Amino acid sequence: MIIQHLPRFAHSFFRPLESDLSKPQFTHLWALVLGLVVNLRAAKLLHLCAVAPAGGHRTRCGAFLCHSAWDAPALLHDAAADLLGSMRPRAGEVLYLILDDTRLPKRGAKMHWVSWVWCHKQQKFIRGHVVLTAALCFRGVVLPWKIELWKPKGCAGPRYRKLTTMAADMVRALEAPGGVKVRVLFDAFYLCTALVKACRSKDFTFFSVAQRNRSFTTPDGRKRKVADLMPGLIRHKGKNAHFKRARGRGVRIRLAWADGRLGRLGEVRMVVNKRPRGPWKKCIAGAGLRPPRVVTNETNLRARQILEIYQRRWPIERTGLRPPRVLFKELAQDLGLGDYQVLQKDGIVNHLHACCLAHLMLTHHALRRIGEKARKPNEQVELPAMSKRLRDLRERLARDELSHVLKGARHAKLRSKLLEHLQAAA
Repeated sequence: MIIQHLPRFAHSFFRPLESDLSKPQFTHLWALVLGLVVNLRAAKLLHLCAVAPAGGHRTRCGAFLCHSAWDAPALLHDAAADLLGSMRPRAGEVLYLILDDTRLPKRGAKMHWVSWVWCHKQQKFIRGHVVLTAALCFRGVVLPWKIELWKPKGCAGPRYRKLTTMAADMVRALEAPGGVKVRVLFDAFYLCTALVKACRSKDFTFFSVAQRNRSFTTPDGRKRKVADLMPGLIRHKGKNAHFKRARGRGVRIRLAWADGRLGRLGEVRMVVNKRPRGPWKKCIAGAGLRPPRVVTNETNLRARQILEIYQRRWPIERTGLRPPRVLFKELAQDLGLGDYQVLQKDGIVNHLHACCLAHLMLTHHALRRIGEKARKPNEQVELPAMSKRLRDLRERLARDELSHVLKGARHAKLRSKLLEHLQAAA
């Protein structure tokens, strides 16, 4: 399928972005985003320009990504804010800001900001990029809101910033709708003074994981390592409970909690767990729910509630919830997040934002099909899986393109046969 024009049904998503772009830039943008959705191969410029030739030759698309003056972060921010506003948040509801990073392997020797980074998936050092993403989760709908490329030390360009500093700046940049409560979720790497201060400056609460070597001070003034405190806490104060995990069958765990001070981070409530018959030596490694230790500064919640909130970070496929790991999988496998071949930093960053815009367009299309159900307060929105969202949008793009080429009622049968062939080829 080849897209020659901007479909009518896509105007509602792209038109708000048009005011910030020139006419050629706008054409490049919608052709690039629709190409990412329709493309069935690696998201290289050669393939994207083949399915959406309205954006011009691949050299012109490369110039648009690397040299054209357009503000991709602002476009992504505005698109995510518009989608969030279309769901009509009410006062008292909860918005989750989820921070996480991913590693994108890249072999280009002259590509900007490539360095040796530790890959958790492969358990080895690889050459590639580190990408930090902030996603908004509201009523179960995940919206990529900010995405930044980490600059290693010694590389030319802007001032070096730690990943934790970048995450803290993202927290400070969030302006939540009036009356909406914000909870920030992140893993143990980002549990630091800078990020906690950023949450407190915005009156946000945080949920994270405490490393086993952190110092925890109990209300009686005793300071102990988390690893030393956990076994006694579970043995003497733990209670058996059946916990419904975010994915898969439920599990029986032994649950305990304690209030105190965690290092230099202030007052927190720590929740620990393990399997009732699991060996004690595996308690620290997490022989229960993952993770085995969750801390938060929202100390009025019960232990079960704290674990349920933090579970939103983990992969969930049977419901409408889409935490960051599933978001990274959707962006990388379905929308070509790591398939860029441009060498310049600006081109890489713009490609990453274009992938996020494609994800938002798919969410926008799915929310419009749901209608008023997506606007009900305190109701989880059940979005289709990414594969179904892609299939539905590609089918609608095919119908629109066929109606544009073969006009009139006399070609209705031919359009129907061509659509069947396109669906079979996809």
